[in-house]
Amino acid sequence: MPPPLDFVVLDVETTGLDPAAGHDVIEIGAQKIHGRDVVGEFVSLVKPAHPLPIDVVDFHAKNGITQDRLDQEGKNPEDVVPELVTFVGPAVIVGHNVTFDLGFINEHLKRLGRPALTNRYIDTVEIAKRYLILASYKLSNVAAYLKVPQPSAHRALVDVITTREVFYKLIERAQGKK
Repeated sequence: MPPPLDFVVLDVETTGLDPAAGHDVIEIGAQKIHGRDVVGEFVSLVKPAHPLPIDVVDFHAKNGITQDRLDQEGKNPEDVVPELVTFVGPAVIVGHNVTFDLGFINEHLKRLGRPALTNRYIDTVEIAKRYLILASYKLSNVAAYLKVPQPSAHRALVDVITTREVFYKLIERAQGKK
């Protein structure tokens, strides 16, 4: 299974687990890849429609995302989500549990009256389940098993970089190289 020549690795950080319940994207990270070269990068904090729920304040604050920071540095979703769509273009999207990320992006697009992203996608969770036997397939576990450094978690760009490297390792495993 060779990787696509051009693809975009995507990750979002959110205020909860269900976009249809009004949970919001608060950070988007993406890298455009050609071969194995990063040829573009997209990173943005996103202002949520509502204040951060109390149950996620501590979770995100320990990673540097606070309500004050979102208020000061975050872009409005009606600006940033269309920018992401332009950045992604027709590329294949790679992500760890990528349907979660796409669900949030597409819910924001729906709120804006715009069409959903319908790009082909590759989910590294599904590849990991095919080639690895782990108790949990969360990104940190898969990365640790494959010896991919993960300096921190739950920041969009860091998770994009980790996912990209996990993807390469899983491709090598699928090709029988490791």
